[in-house]
Amino acid sequence: MPSGYKYSWLIIAILTCLYLCFPCGLSTGDSWYYAASVKYGREIFVPHHLLYNALGLVFCRIPSQMGFEVISSMKVMNALFAFLTLIAVQQILYRYKLTEKQTAIIISLAGLSFSVIRYATENETYIVPLFFALIASFNYLKYLDNRGVKNLLYTGLWASISILFHQTYIFWWLGLLFGFILEKNKKQILLYLLISLIVPVTYLIVILTIQGGFVWHNIIGFLLGDFNTTAKLEISVRALFFSVVNLGRSFIQVHGYMFNMVKGSFFWVLPGVVSLLFGASALLKFPGKGTISIPKRFAFVHIVILILQLIFAALLNGNAEFMVMIPVLVFILFPFFTSGYEKFLFRILVGMAIWNISYGLIPLHYKDGAPEKFLCKAAMSVDKPVVIVSDEQLINSMIYYQTGETIFPNIYKSPAVLQLLRAEPTILDEVIVNSLKRGVAVVTNCINENTISKSSIIEGTVNHDFFRRYDAILIKSWKLITGTSSVHRIEKKL
Repeated sequence: MPSGYKYSWLIIAILTCLYLCFPCGLSTGDSWYYAASVKYGREIFVPHHLLYNALGLVFCRIPSQMGFEVISSMKVMNALFAFLTLIAVQQILYRYKLTEKQTAIIISLAGLSFSVIRYATENETYIVPLFFALIASFNYLKYLDNRGVKNLLYTGLWASISILFHQTYIFWWLGLLFGFILEKNKKQILLYLLISLIVPVTYLIVILTIQGGFVWHNIIGFLLGDFNTTAKLEISVRALFFSVVNLGRSFIQVHGYMFNMVKGSFFWVLPGVVSLLFGASALLKFPGKGTISIPKRFAFVHIVILILQLIFAALLNGNAEFMVMIPVLVFILFPFFTSGYEKFLFRILVGMAIWNISYGLIPLHYKDGAPEKFLCKAAMSVDKPVVIVSDEQLINSMIYYQTGETIFPNIYKSPAVLQLLRAEPTILDEVIVNSLKRGVAVVTNCINENTISKSSIIEGTVNHDFFRRYDAILIKSWKLITGTSSVHRIEKKL
């Protein structure tokens, strides 16, 4: 280890400990579903993230035999890949020949960005491909230094592997391809494309294994995956709004539950005030224009990658999941255009660290899943009550993880979700009335404390308006760090 970079290694170790010690307390529906797929050996190869579950299956093999939960083990896997991602950032910065202080600060900023914290502590698919993409960029940087064929091939290989772990990284691959096109050397372009054939070859092998033969309709359907059903590319004012919001959230956490935290204890105002003071003080040390002795083409190519990723995220309703790489790219590119930025970035770092740990890492870790577990237990009980839930996928996935069963006829979507799917929420009236006539209980968590979030903005007041026509009797309430969550029993209005 170069002695001059001992602090960057210390930073990487500290950040990794944070990821490992503060895993997400309430996982997403996708997270539970991936874990269930690995646990029961089903749907190991999923089109949009072909090898993620396969990697999880291998990683969890020994921990599962030792009694560790699959979902917890996969969170550890992501934390370890976040560790490797920070090392990849470090190796790129080594090539920049930055000072020890500069290297440590930029690694800290990348590792403490909310998008990295969020997915390094969760069983989602976005950190693993980022690591491989950065390794590809590291080899591209080496290629620009020596024009070696080996580095060219490694660039194409690792960029292709990143696509196999998530298809969105095709834009990273395209950006690097653009870099080789600028070389105007057909042999280099051909070699890059040749090594990249591992992507279609791997997909074809998987399709052959799963389907037992090549049928073009099935091949296209598998490749498109969610685009056949839920995923849609669109341009709208709402999509642009969420794109801007989630771009900011990729750097710092912004969520309605923060207001609930402050309402619960005024103490939670303090981290925000301190963070804002550090952010404001950073403006007093605003960096000047500068440059580093690294080929400018590296910066240009990665600006192209950044723009492509942003455009794709915006077309998919501004999904935050597809912006995980944005802060990392921004901070890696920062030294190309500025000088004397150490004090500026350090103050930004302190403010961002306090903010994201206080409002991101801690509340998400201590966000108890008790209400959701209560609904799962109710849905699986002998009485089989009707359960109308705000997040049907989450409850279904949690039960799938626990039981291995995938069909739950007594679990229903919320009125708001039905309306978004262009179905009439009133179809639930018939379900509720018939169930109550038969003496079957109806329970819901759709009348919770109103917390501002993406879903609450999209859904509006549909759930509350629907349930006003019934009597809602509180069964149980949980006061969590992020707000109050409740389950009600629905009765006919007297």
